[in-house]
Amino acid sequence: MKRAVKIWAGVLIFVGMGYGLAAYMNRPISEEAVTAKIEEHIRNIVEKNDSLSSALVTIYSNRTGYFEQFAEGTKHRASDQPVQIDSPYHTASIGKTMCAVVYGMLVDEGKIDFDDKINSWLDDDILQGLFVVDGTDYRDQVTVRHLLGHTSGIADYFAGPVKRGVPILEMISSDPDLSFTPEELIAFTRDNQDPIGKPGQQFYYSDTGYILLGLILEAIEDKPYSDVLEERIFEPLGMSDSYLMFYNDKPAADILGIYLNGMDYSGKNALSVDWAGGGVVSTMDDLLVFMKALERREFLSDEVYREITDFKHRYEKGIYYGMGMMYFDFSELSFLLGGMTDVYGAVGATGTYILYDKAKDTYFIANFGSLDFTEKGIEELVKIRMIYDRMIVE
Repeated sequence: MKRAVKIWAGVLIFVGMGYGLAAYMNRPISEEAVTAKIEEHIRNIVEKNDSLSSALVTIYSNRTGYFEQFAEGTKHRASDQPVQIDSPYHTASIGKTMCAVVYGMLVDEGKIDFDDKINSWLDDDILQGLFVVDGTDYRDQVTVRHLLGHTSGIADYFAGPVKRGVPILEMISSDPDLSFTPEELIAFTRDNQDPIGKPGQQFYYSDTGYILLGLILEAIEDKPYSDVLEERIFEPLGMSDSYLMFYNDKPAADILGIYLNGMDYSGKNALSVDWAGGGVVSTMDDLLVFMKALERREFLSDEVYREITDFKHRYEKGIYYGMGMMYFDFSELSFLLGGMTDVYGAVGATGTYILYDKAKDTYFIANFGSLDFTEKGIEELVKIRMIYDRMIVE
């Protein structure tokens, strides 16, 4: 489950308060003290937020050698079973990064080009009505690049406005056992939403676009999207705890709680509202393996990697988008964060992310499992980094 990530002005009030005590807050402390403070902070997050059952955090640094994993809370709010650092969870829009990486691999192999038109693989009955603006149908102008970078003009079934009926979030809130196929998700946009512009005209985050990308991959590879992920990413990297939800024999209830308006959706069919846009279940360890492999160019050539990480689309103040990944410019988010190095990677609206600090060669992975943490997840990243950055490095 996912939603466009935004950082509101009020989110970083904590930072202003913290910098008022800068002389105290920034005192260098030992690695052991850093670990203890982060652990205490994460415990407090869970205890003070009724919308959570757990919180997971991993920090891995090649520069300092620091590697700690934190797990606080229980697997579900109605359970007393403690969460573990290897507990599997729904990764939301982190799946978009995996989808984009597969496309990058196909470009490197010469099977496709980012600027190929999508009607080369998708039939008219799928594309019908999705790209009609002011009476003109632009379906034959939409490229793979447009979909990967959210500039195709297509609407967003997950969080976009509807011209008739009720939004999908209201539908699944009323009936959590609703089940969706990829074709039904596209049909929702076709029947209930209008395009937001012509291809290439503007950035607009769209899960519908990533459903189309999944269908294109199935046409190119001639196999189910779940198999594409398994064969292209999970198996080569040994990510044995990762899979596409509902396309594997593992029961949905095995994942950590994932909350919307107080309801746990972890065992509900409504999570089929994802797919190629974010239906992957994984663990912190598997996601660390994935992100490290991406940064080591185990998947992609330098040229294709540069294209995917060309963060030229402004998503929100201080946030930019490439292909399947976001970039956070903390100095733009707040002048008080001018000294905090930037990060980029995959982010999901349930407070889940895998982010890389290239300047400090450090990875940050987290999962909070609640749509209430769409913004709070990044706020907590700032707070955790403020603790981590105090560590004495010998």
